[in-house]
Amino acid sequence: MSLRAKSHTDLQAAGKSPLDDSLCTSFSMSSSSVNRGGRFGSGVTEEVKVLPRPPRRPVRAVRPVSAINANGSFLQINHLQGELVRKRKECEDLRKENKYLSNEIHMERIVLRTESELTMRNLRSLNQELQAQVKELNQKLYQSQQRATLCSHAAGDAEESRAAAEKGRALAEARALACQRDRDAAEADRGRLSEEMRQLKKDHTDLQLLLAQTERNYFETQLKLDRASGEKQALLQDNGSLKGDRDDLRHQLRQVTQENVQVKERHHSITFGGLVESTPRRRSWVILQGTFGPDIRNTLKTRGDNSVCVPVHSESSSRRRAMASEEESKKAHQAQREAEAERRLAEKERQERTSECLSWRERHQELADRFRAQEELTALRQNKAEGDPVYISTPESGPEEPERSSSR
Repeated sequence: MSLRAKSHTDLQAAGKSPLDDSLCTSFSMSSSSVNRGGRFGSGVTEEVKVLPRPPRRPVRAVRPVSAINANGSFLQINHLQGELVRKRKECEDLRKENKYLSNEIHMERIVLRTESELTMRNLRSLNQELQAQVKELNQKLYQSQQRATLCSHAAGDAEESRAAAEKGRALAEARALACQRDRDAAEADRGRLSEEMRQLKKDHTDLQLLLAQTERNYFETQLKLDRASGEKQALLQDNGSLKGDRDDLRHQLRQVTQENVQVKERHHSITFGGLVESTPRRRSWVILQGTFGPDIRNTLKTRGDNSVCVPVHSESSSRRRAMASEEESKKAHQAQREAEAERRLAEKERQERTSECLSWRERHQELADRFRAQEELTALRQNKAEGDPVYISTPESGPEEPERSSSR
């Protein structure tokens, strides 16, 4: 026999490259890589059990019938039949291997789907974390921008306050020098105030003592003002009583004038109602008949028969009464003028005390503002020395909270 039988596997192995071997074994090796951790490494790993691959039988090449010679024997036919049986078995093995490979491909698809789901889940969680980090970073950026804006505003306000403090300091020094020229008696206070204005960094106790003294002076001024207002009220009451006395005196003067007129009229008609008597005292009296008022009865002599003895010289006495009433009215006017002058003097003193109290209050407020500005400047320098961010509240001008100023 010239032709040698060669298997189909040997023929394929002769023209097969190493790349084909790697492609064939990739499906079987991918199942072993299921337990490996991915890039994100936090997913759930699954184990896939793979059945062992059955060994492949070599496939032999079947010779065609034309290759058999006419002298072929029965053994060759049997050999061909055996080859046919082996080929069938190899086909069956190939069919089983195909089924096994299809199952393996299906398992690979399941594993790949599981890995893709885990990867997508990890990607979603990572995306959410990244979004949260981006949001937090945006918030921190916005806060830092706000902080930088506040710091810039605070720096501008500090510069303005420093300029105002320098101006106030120069003005205070000028006031101190003027007070030194004006009052020699207050030299100690002026020296202390000028020293406090020149050395605002000295100590806190001196300013507290000065504030306490200012408050005491303020309360003393308030007490003096209350006392002056009480005296003014008493003077007003005295003035009212003097006005009442003046009105009473005017009323009495009017009554005396009317009585004088009545006496004159009755003196002219004395011939119709009375007789003239002469007394050893050389004084003439006129007896008048009729009804008289209580004032006339108290002033003149009254007899038992409802008659009144009127002196002849009643005109001079009425003139004296009129002069006395005029003097009393003049005294009342004088007392009223004195009360008015005292009231004006008390009002002037009250205004002076009020202005002095306001000036002391302004000085107290100015010293309090300077002390507060010094505290803020000290805190600012301390915070700058420590290196922490500083937030300074801008002063708001209002009737209750005065404007703050800082001095260097």
